Amino acid sequence: MEEAGGIYVHVPFCRARCAYCDFAVTVGRDDLAGEWLDGVLRELAARREEAGGPVTTVHLGGGTPSRLSSRLVGALLEGFDRLVGIAKGAEIALEANPEDVTRDRLEGWRAAGVTRLVVGVQSTSERGIRALGRRAPADEGPRALRLARAAGFGSLGADLVIGWPGQEDRELDADLDVVLGEGVSHVSCYMLEVDGDAPLARRIRRGTRPAPDPDRAADLYWRAADRLEAAGLPAYEISNFARPGHESRHNLRYWTDAPYLGLGPAAASYVAGRRWTNPRDLDAWLSVVRGAGSPVPREPYDGDRRAGEALVLGLRRIAGVDLDRVAARHGSNPVERRRPVLDRAAREGLVAFCGATVRLTRRGRLLADEVFVDLL
Repeated sequence: MEEAGGIYVHVPFCRARCAYCDFAVTVGRDDLAGEWLDGVLRELAARREEAGGPVTTVHLGGGTPSRLSSRLVGALLEGFDRLVGIAKGAEIALEANPEDVTRDRLEGWRAAGVTRLVVGVQSTSERGIRALGRRAPADEGPRALRLARAAGFGSLGADLVIGWPGQEDRELDADLDVVLGEGVSHVSCYMLEVDGDAPLARRIRRGTRPAPDPDRAADLYWRAADRLEAAGLPAYEISNFARPGHESRHNLRYWTDAPYLGLGPAAASYVAGRRWTNPRDLDAWLSVVRGAGSPVPREPYDGDRRAGEALVLGLRRIAGVDLDRVAARHGSNPVERRRPVLDRAAREGLVAFCGATVRLTRRGRLLADEVFVDLL
């Protein structure tokens, strides 16, 4: 049986839903954190053969993992080590909202085993914070990064949202000044998306908020990308930039067609070529892991579909994707069937070939969806 080797844990608890967020979150129910922890460990116990072990990456995402006390984080990781083992040198990452970051919590997370901290700065301007519907003041992001660096996190990341309506060059430059000045080793620059049922998306559809300008967002993206590369953080994925050796090892699983196990509400898994996703609702997920709800259905293995996904996810990496590797895993026919799409994209200057490897061009990084939709 193929083993995951990496675990994603969805922590649904949030102080409030941000205007741009369409993730599975639970507001005002932090009192259920103990029941959530019990559910995650129950779920892992039931999936331990698929998890494999010892695991080499654990990523706590959300939601807001920093809502968890260091005691709960410690209990979670102790449970993982007991059930499947955590490898020496494993990457243990935790996403944090700036307002949750304190010296005591940082010390507690490090003592629990967290090796990588990712701070959701999003914006360092008050205009940006308001546009994104964030609750914490704009100066909380820089404060959290300073504390995390002082606490000794050798792998420190910052998330930024770019392209919010009205964002000016000087505001993006200020964001980059802060994160680079604080010595981060990883920066994620996410283009603002307004699809789905996020509050901001609903306001834009009603016409009460302006929609982002995609051309303006593209200009801001390249401004950020060029500056980060010049500062020693080249892009290794469309939205992600890192100093060499500080790439997210867990996220690379997604982009290299590697298996992973997802625990918690809304968490997705990919093991032995099959995908499944847990119920989004916290109560519904708890019912399943306690044995009272219906088992989560799994997709049957479909080599053609998996090959398309592997190509799309692999193309997100700046290094590109090896067509021979995808063919060896999912079959040569699904890859050959998509050759005309890739050849057309090459003629349009969106991808480039180097032997069996195909990668997005600089132009293709911002027009990637035009390629992806035809590969799936």
